[in-house]
Amino acid sequence: MAGKVARRKLKRSAAITRAYLRIDRILELDKISRIYLRELIDMVDCEGYAIILIDGDKAKILAERGFSKTFGELEFNTDMPAIEHVVNTKQAIFTGDIQSSPAAHYIPYGCPINSLICTPIMVNDDVRGIIHLDSPKKNAFNKEDIEFTELLSKEISIAFGQSFRYSQVRHIFAKDELTGCFNRRRFDAEIVAEIASAKKYEEQLSLLVVDIDWFKKYNDFHGHPKGDTLLKKVADVLASNIRAFHKIYRYGGEEFAILMADTDKNKAQSVARRLQKTIEQEQFEGEERSQPNGKITVSIGVATFPSDADNRGKLTEAADLALYRAKESGRNQVCVFSKEE
Repeated sequence: MAGKVARRKLKRSAAITRAYLRIDRILELDKISRIYLRELIDMVDCEGYAIILIDGDKAKILAERGFSKTFGELEFNTDMPAIEHVVNTKQAIFTGDIQSSPAAHYIPYGCPINSLICTPIMVNDDVRGIIHLDSPKKNAFNKEDIEFTELLSKEISIAFGQSFRYSQVRHIFAKDELTGCFNRRRFDAEIVAEIASAKKYEEQLSLLVVDIDWFKKYNDFHGHPKGDTLLKKVADVLASNIRAFHKIYRYGGEEFAILMADTDKNKAQSVARRLQKTIEQEQFEGEERSQPNGKITVSIGVATFPSDADNRGKLTEAADLALYRAKESGRNQVCVFSKEE
């Protein structure tokens, strides 16, 4: 028995070391989180996993597996009871029967959760992230699961601190000045890195290319300052309706690119349709006077690695072809790349 416990401890220590070696010089929060999430999945058996970033009053999901099935498209912020408890007390939540405990109100109504771990990720004595694990089973976690999660949170906190310091400098040179999105140079570098990561971990990577329909008509009618304002607002709407671990870039002119790591084609198509509908329902100044249909709309092309392409060039070409089909088919729609066309 003692030997079995020792082997489990050794295995979990090896997982921590493995994650540490994998991140090495990686400083992007989403990549760091995905690496640590893989170790959580290997070491702890449960249904829902997530690493959440606390950014002011917002809570952004950096990496997850099974988490979205339970919580769906619920928007997270620091006012949510479980997150608020961890942020304010700097204490973890551990329970194997949450529905019968005083912490029952921490879980949104209807979520089938009984066992829950929420461990703070501390940076400079502030809660900057949370490791979330959940299961519908009662008493799904044992003492070793809790100890491993706490140890992992300490390792992640070091990586987070390094990433925050790095990002303060890098983002100055990686952002598009007008929209605040990452710029094309950053896209060209990161799509190569994301494809390499997807190959290594046998994951899927989806790319959305978003184009504002009839933008030139809006720009010509209202003038460039109004056109710039429109670009900024569209970028803001898109950015606020994607996950934190999805990245948006100013692809060129009135086009935006969205890289979606660890995302299959069906999920990417669902996100694209939601974005298209959200833009269609948004109100934009002067749209009724300049746009052919009286509305600002977008067309979106979707392509996925490796099913549609096996390298960066082919993936961007596939997404561009899907976008072209969306434009040719009447605009204000989503088209998914198909090799049969």
